Amino acid sequence: MTLKRLWSMNIFTATFAILTLLVLNNPARAETYLSKEERNGMPMTRAVSSFLCSDKIYGVVTGKWPANSEHLLEAYWTDPQGKQREHTRYKFVAREGETRTWVWLLLHRAEADILDRLMMQEDDSLREFNGQWNVVFYIDGEKLRRLTFQVTCE
Repeated sequence: MTLKRLWSMNIFTATFAILTLLVLNNPARAETYLSKEERNGMPMTRAVSSFLCSDKIYGVVTGKWPANSEHLLEAYWTDPQGKQREHTRYKFVAREGETRTWVWLLLHRAEADILDRLMMQEDDSLREFNGQWNVVFYIDGEKLRRLTFQVTCE
């Protein structure tokens, strides 16, 4: 083998290795979807885009990262009025092969003040949650995806 050919193979091998690392570490290659609870705190494996106020709303991220590498998943949940309601942070360690992790949003009624309780006013605090929400996901500080979903409160 000539020195020139050996040099070309080394450059190709190094380039391939760098590209492989970039692809494996790229959060944009992760699948992201919203879902409801299937059982025992586990989200369903299929996407859902409409929720009730009583639902636990899961943001699921599935991807491949180097085994045993540590990552930070963040979600910024914004209500129909454009107000950020929640900022979820979850540290996870990637497994061998594919890793599936999630965060969630659970909507709560506002605390009624003493006057409302004395007058037995109807609690309509969940109505402000009606409408289209959005959530933006980040992994290790890099934007992954923005999703929209509908919430209905009765």
